[in-house]
Amino acid sequence: MKSGLPTNDELEAYSAVVPWRQIEQVKAAFVQRLNEIAETNCDESLPLEDLARFCGIPLKTIQGSTRLGNSIVGEINGRRVLLASFVSKRYRSEPLLKCVVPYNLNPSVNHLNLDEADSPRTKLRALGAELELGLYCADGSPPTEEQVQQFISIYRTHSHRYGNRPQVDREACMYQVEVHVAPGIGYHRTRQSLDGILQSLVAAARATQLHTAIMSAYPVSSDFRLADDPKVRTAVDVMQEVNTAYPPYIDRLRQAHRRYHIDANSNFVETFRLQGCHVHLDIAGRSEALGLFAFHALLHSATMIANKAVLKGGPFVNGTCDVELFCTREYLRETTVTGRYLDMPLSPHFSPNGMERYTGLLQTERANAVARALLSDESLDPPASVMHNPIGRIRPELAGRKRICTLESTGLPVNISASRHAAVLTDLEFTYALVEDYFRRFGTDLNPLRHEAELMAIMGPLDAEVYRSLPAQSDRFGTDLLIATAAGNQMPLYEFYGLKRACMHQHLIDIVDLRPRDIDDFYMSLQRVLNPPSGRVAETPEQYISDSARRSSGNWGRILRQAFLDEGGVPGAHCPDAVLRVANRVHRALEQRYSS
Repeated sequence: MKSGLPTNDELEAYSAVVPWRQIEQVKAAFVQRLNEIAETNCDESLPLEDLARFCGIPLKTIQGSTRLGNSIVGEINGRRVLLASFVSKRYRSEPLLKCVVPYNLNPSVNHLNLDEADSPRTKLRALGAELELGLYCADGSPPTEEQVQQFISIYRTHSHRYGNRPQVDREACMYQVEVHVAPGIGYHRTRQSLDGILQSLVAAARATQLHTAIMSAYPVSSDFRLADDPKVRTAVDVMQEVNTAYPPYIDRLRQAHRRYHIDANSNFVETFRLQGCHVHLDIAGRSEALGLFAFHALLHSATMIANKAVLKGGPFVNGTCDVELFCTREYLRETTVTGRYLDMPLSPHFSPNGMERYTGLLQTERANAVARALLSDESLDPPASVMHNPIGRIRPELAGRKRICTLESTGLPVNISASRHAAVLTDLEFTYALVEDYFRRFGTDLNPLRHEAELMAIMGPLDAEVYRSLPAQSDRFGTDLLIATAAGNQMPLYEFYGLKRACMHQHLIDIVDLRPRDIDDFYMSLQRVLNPPSGRVAETPEQYISDSARRSSGNWGRILRQAFLDEGGVPGAHCPDAVLRVANRVHRALEQRYSS
């Protein structure tokens, strides 16, 4: 697989000219002065001279306009450094300076100085996640805005009681919300957080008489009405504009309408009904090179394919059960050009004409957020941002004084099992530690990895064709998938996690401070649910959710499909009553599990 990574020579040459500490000082000064000016400056001017004096280096924009999106670039010893960027006025809801977003990744932090910029040794990085879910009434009707707001309020109250993060975000659809798993480390802490989230969701649902739809796509028959919010309206505008520029995607939209009996007048966003789990892992030292390497070695690996398969399950869309798919999420993603696969995010510093290409997406208004402009697909004519790609992105722009940068996976579905979610999230934490340790030793050179068979199997980037074929297979087979690895072998999921468990014992304990039990706990949990020693697996939603002997075992997509058939449904036909009965069974089982 062609990596697209910058070479170690390129990284070292850049950092030899531009010291990483100087970049950090300039970026910190830029953010401080920007925030000071933004408090009083409410017009559309960009005071570059003032900012440049405070930073102590020349500053300029890639293009002169402030009406369109643009980038602010500094120059240090003849090399350009991206300091910040902003979207076009069309997507801004506040004065310009409040919409300037700092670029926090540091291009001069590489494998030779990461120990100075972060810490001498690798450590487990805090992992946070967001879970998307739908809300509906027991009879299948949509909730009112008042009901949704009441649900959010009650959820926050109960979330406080369980010591969880009470944050709730609204999605583009009026009937969806996103709840947050607070950043943490380790299986037990993550599992406890997820159990608390589910308990809070059950409490809010009981108080409001709403039901939750925690599946990989919004399942029940619905108009999927979009929220009346300026951000949503501009997001719809850009999705419509971008997708209609590529005729094959208009055809895909129509095919999805026919497949799931969706109103033919539904736009791209109203059809885009997927629900997922977004995962954020801190990037050590804010290293741009490490972010790119982790994107390639972790998000393009068999590990991510396996973790997706473990969580998949949701054959329903709009009251229809798919004829062939156990999980419909990726099919829905493929209806839009923004859901194309991404080989590598654009690096402003290490891609040819990277800053111009990055800024070009902002200026042509084909990206409505600055991080999304790093997701350029230039095989398209004209190029567009694949902001909903099934792999992920690197995030250099998260707010806060710590200027945290993260690697974000966007390819994981949401699943109703707290144990599966906690195990997958912890596996990502542990695998990222291996990736970071490798980067510290070898940088972006993949050749040493090819001589370590176990590491190659779990964190080696897959061939592009294989990588694209495996998710399609897991959509059809769920956890029955046979996974291929970059080491050239193939195995069931439970064997793959057995291999990972042994590899973590062999490598990880020498890298980070871990007890053997910390590794065994969640890998044995994964192996148990994928291949129970008793041979007994869940066959109904109730067993999967609330039966203590079979909980979280079995193939979730197949279980939902069989429940639909038991309720008299016909795959492929519009059977909203049968889908609703299954969704209600899932919700009642969740209530039974967490009502105490």
